[in-house]
Amino acid sequence: MIPAFDFQVPRTLSEACALVRDAGKKAKLIAGGTDLAISLRKGDCRPSILIDLTRLKELQGIEEKNGKISIGAAVTHAELVASPLVREYGKILAEAAAEIGSPQIRNLGTIGGNICNAAPAADLLPPLMVLDARVEIVWPEGKRDVALEQFFTAPYQTSLESGEVMTRVSFPKPPPSVRSSFVRLARRETMAIARMSIAVLFSFERDRIQEMRISLGAVTPTPHRMSEAESLCTGQTPSDDLLRMVSGKISESVIRWSGIRPSTSYKRPVMESLFLRAFHKAMEGAG
Repeated sequence: MIPAFDFQVPRTLSEACALVRDAGKKAKLIAGGTDLAISLRKGDCRPSILIDLTRLKELQGIEEKNGKISIGAAVTHAELVASPLVREYGKILAEAAAEIGSPQIRNLGTIGGNICNAAPAADLLPPLMVLDARVEIVWPEGKRDVALEQFFTAPYQTSLESGEVMTRVSFPKPPPSVRSSFVRLARRETMAIARMSIAVLFSFERDRIQEMRISLGAVTPTPHRMSEAESLCTGQTPSDDLLRMVSGKISESVIRWSGIRPSTSYKRPVMESLFLRAFHKAMEGAG
C-alpha cells in the first residue's frame, strides 16, 4: 500500500520552488510520474508531499531561440517524437524518445523526469550528451545554467539543491553537415530497460570526420563523453582500422570509469560492436 502524502499543485514557478525549499528531502516532484509511481508502489520512496509541476508554463513547450532548441522539462517523450524542431535539429533525441517504453509511457513520461531521475540506463541521456545539452535550474532568488555532464553527481543523484527546480534543457542547433544515430541493446526490442546504449554525432565534410561526439548509457555510473575516443577521429577519413581503434578506446574508457566487473568480458566486445553499428547507421543517413 502506498503511504499517505500531501499533494500540492503550484500555479507559479516561484510557488513550486518555495514548496520544494520548505519541504526539503520530504518532497518529490511529479510530472509524468512513470518512474515515481513504481517507487511509491514498491515502498522505495516515501515522500510526505508530492508537488505536481504539470501546470507550470515555464516547463512547457519546444522552441527555437538564439540558435538553440529549448525544451521544457514537462515535455513528454511523445511530444519530442512529434516535434518538427526536434526531428530537424535533434533527430537523435527523437529517435531515442521513440524507443522508450510503451505509447502510454511516452504520453506521460517527461524529458525532465528522465534527466532528474539520473538513472544510468536513461535513454535520453546519451543523445543529450552528444548534443552538448545544458539544463536551466531555477530557485526563488534566481537561476543557473549547467552543462548536462556536471548535473549528475552519482547514479540517481543530481546537483539540484534545496528549493531548486529544473525547468528546461537546451542544445545548440547543429550544422547541416552533422550525422547522428542512437543504438540500444535490451533483453527485448520494446518495453525493456537498456542494457547498453550509445549515441554518436559527428560532422562529416570532404570525406573526413571534423568532430566526433560519443556517449554511452547503462555502462558508467554517470553520463560521460568519450573524449579520448572522440579525439582519435578528428580530421580522419573513416576506415576499418580507425573504427577498431576508436571502439577499443571506448571500452578502455568505460572500464577505467566503472572498473572490472563480472560482466566486463561480455560487455567489452558488445560496446565495441555497438559503436561500429551506430557509426555505420549514421553514415547511411539513418540517424
